[in-house]
Amino acid sequence: MDFCKNTNALSCRRTLFEGAAEQPVDSDITLPEYFPDVVRVLKCTLTPRITSVQGTADRITAEGSALLRILYLSEENCVRCFEQNIPFSKYMECKAAENSCVSAHAKTGYVNCRVQSPRRIDIHGSLSIAFSMYCRESTPLICNCTGGGIQMRKKKITYSNLAGCTEKLFSMHETLELGNAKPSIAQIVKCDAAALIEDVKLVAGKALVKGELIVRTLYIADNEENDIQSMEHSMPISQIIEIDGAQEDCTADAALTVSSLEIAAKTDATGALRLLDTSVCLCAKLSLYTECESDFITDAYSTQYEIGMQKRNVELRSICDRFSDTYLCRGTPDTAGSGIGQIVDMTCQELQYTASVADSALTVSGTVRIGILYRDRENQWGFTDRSFDFTYTRAVAASGEHLTCEPHITVSGVSFLLGAEDKVDARVELDISGVVFSAQTVQVLSDIQIDEENRKRQKHAALTIYFAQEGESIWEIARRYNTTAEAITSENKLTGDTVETKCKLLIPRV
Repeated sequence: MDFCKNTNALSCRRTLFEGAAEQPVDSDITLPEYFPDVVRVLKCTLTPRITSVQGTADRITAEGSALLRILYLSEENCVRCFEQNIPFSKYMECKAAENSCVSAHAKTGYVNCRVQSPRRIDIHGSLSIAFSMYCRESTPLICNCTGGGIQMRKKKITYSNLAGCTEKLFSMHETLELGNAKPSIAQIVKCDAAALIEDVKLVAGKALVKGELIVRTLYIADNEENDIQSMEHSMPISQIIEIDGAQEDCTADAALTVSSLEIAAKTDATGALRLLDTSVCLCAKLSLYTECESDFITDAYSTQYEIGMQKRNVELRSICDRFSDTYLCRGTPDTAGSGIGQIVDMTCQELQYTASVADSALTVSGTVRIGILYRDRENQWGFTDRSFDFTYTRAVAASGEHLTCEPHITVSGVSFLLGAEDKVDARVELDISGVVFSAQTVQVLSDIQIDEENRKRQKHAALTIYFAQEGESIWEIARRYNTTAEAITSENKLTGDTVETKCKLLIPRV
C-alpha cells in the first residue's frame, strides 16, 4: 500500500513560564556633606531598571538597580534632589527550553520615606519583578493524504502564522547640549525618556528598527534664583536586531520600552555644567507574522481500511488591522484646597489600562496618575499626586465576535494649563500602536494511521438507491455508504457539497 501524508507547520507563541518575585529595597541614607539639610521631603520615588536578563538551564536571572530619588526642601527653601542607585539581582527557578526567549520587567510596589534627622533618611520599599519564558512552537498538521483509499474533508483557511519572535536589550549613549538659551546646571532633579518606533524594515534574519528617543530633563539652574529649568532632547534610534524567520514580506508587531536611563551633568569647554552625558538601555520586542492560506483536514475515512485519527482544536489568528495613532487624553484632577499658584513640573507617574475589541471598535480604558511639582500662592513648594480616567476608541477594519488586540502605549508628552480656583487641565499625549487579530477555533486532524491488517468488507450493493433530504451533506452520505463524494456527484450530476432539493440518489460502490 502506497500511503503518504503531507503536513503544514502551524506556528504560535507559547508561554513556557510566568512568575513574579518581590525584591525588598531597604536603605538607611546619610546625606553627603555637600548636600544641605533636609527640612521637608516633597517626593520620594523608586524607579527600577533592568539591565540584563539571562536564562540558564534551571533559572531566569534579572540584574538591575533601583534608582532612589528624594526631592526635598533645604533651609533656604530651595528644592534639592538626592539620588542613589541600589543594585539588585533576582532569579526564579524554571526549566529552560531550547531556543526560548526570556524577559523580565520590574515595577515599584511601594516606597516609604521617613526623615530620622536633617541628614538621615530611612527608606523602605519593594519592587515586583515579572519573569517570563516563551518560544515559537510549531505544530505539524495534516494538509493532504494520498493512497489507501483515503477520503478527506478539507477546509481552506487564511491565517497569520508566527514567523519569529524575540525580546532584546540594547544600549545607546550620547552627550547632549543645553543650548545657549538655557542656564548652566547646578543639579539634575529628574529625567525620563520615551521610545517611539517610526519604522521596522525586515530582511532575511534581521529587523532594522528606527525611531526616536525623547529625553526630558529637569534641573536646578546655576544662577542666583536657583530656579528649575526643563529641557527636552531627541535622539535617533537605529538598531539591527537578529530574529530567526524574518523576511521582507512579514508583518511586524513591534514595541520599544526604556529599561534604564542615566543622565549626568558634564562640563563643556568653558568648564560650566552645560552637557548631559546620557546612557539609555532599550528593550525591543518583536513578533513577525506571515500570511498563509492552507487546506486543513477536518475529517477523514478510508474506503479500503479501518483508520485511526487524532484530532485537536487549534486557534487560527489572522491580522485584520494595523494602526499607529497619537491620542491626547485630558483630565481635570481634583486639586481643590492645594493652593496651587504656579505649576513648575508635571509628569505621568503611572499608566494603567485595559483593551477590548467589540462592534468593530477598539476601546482602551485606563487611569493616568500624574505628579505635580508646584509653588502655592505663598510661594511655598509642594508636590501632589492626582489621577484621572481616559477612554480611547477607534474603528477597526474588521467585524466579528473573536477580535483581540494588545496595544503598545507610550507616554510621549505631558502638558498642562492652570486655571482659576486651583483648576488644572492636564494633557497627556499617548502614542498607541498595535495589530488587531481575528480568531477562529477549528478542530483538525493532527495524525492519521492506516490499519493495513484491518481491511474493510463491503456491506452495500454495487448500486444503492438513497432518498436524500434537502441540505444533506454529500460527504456524510459517502462516508455512510463507504464510497466517495466524487462518485456520488458524478453519478447524479450534482454540483456543490450539499443536496439542493429532496431527491433520489444513486450511490455507486467504490
